[in-house]
Amino acid sequence: MREWIVAFLDEKQDLSSNSKQSYKYDLEQFLDMIGEQISETSLKIYQAQLSALKPSAQKRKVSACNQFLYFLYQKGKINSFYRLELAKQAEKREEKPELLDLSSFWQESDFPEGRLLALLMLELGLLPSEILALKIADINLDFQVLRITKSSQQRIVALPRALLTELEPFVGQTYLFEKSGKTYSRQWAFRQLEAFLKEKGFPELSAQGLREQFILRQIEEKVDLYEIAKKLGLKTVMTLEKYR
Repeated sequence: MREWIVAFLDEKQDLSSNSKQSYKYDLEQFLDMIGEQISETSLKIYQAQLSALKPSAQKRKVSACNQFLYFLYQKGKINSFYRLELAKQAEKREEKPELLDLSSFWQESDFPEGRLLALLMLELGLLPSEILALKIADINLDFQVLRITKSSQQRIVALPRALLTELEPFVGQTYLFEKSGKTYSRQWAFRQLEAFLKEKGFPELSAQGLREQFILRQIEEKVDLYEIAKKLGLKTVMTLEKYR
């Protein structure tokens, strides 16, 4: 079934290369979810998955899939003409995430550990677990990069110049955050972060909220979703679709 995506796109002469790439991604994701057997049941499962996305993303994916399903029906690759329907939107719309002014994070604090944790989440989109596991050997201040190792996978993250001076005092340690050469617990990290956020007047924020602020800032700078996913260590952009 997957090989017919190329044939389908070849017939779309009026589409730009970017649009074709978007179609290709949506259709490959569609087949990944439903498998090679198209049926009423598999389509309902896929449709349910779409309900978590923004209406605009749902509409785009449903349109691409319906065109592909009609193409397969015309070519005799499926016996019935299936059609996806847009899910009815809940009456209460989800509030759009707000881009916050967090410039005060760069000011001095009575909670320096919490401050550095917050800056690493805000500027790099790192998870608390990734930060706690970060070794000084993984940080290269000369090349302005750090290496994140997770589940035998590695990714290289560029360091903003402003963070270099924040990290310099820790050179010589084993871990960025350590006590007697050992890492701190996640509970310790959350306590430090919570205290810092309260100090700066953002008690409602969390590690997840700071990661979202990183995403919003990247989108504000017109960074592509695929590039953002790469920076975050995500395998797909599925969880980022709502920010389109």
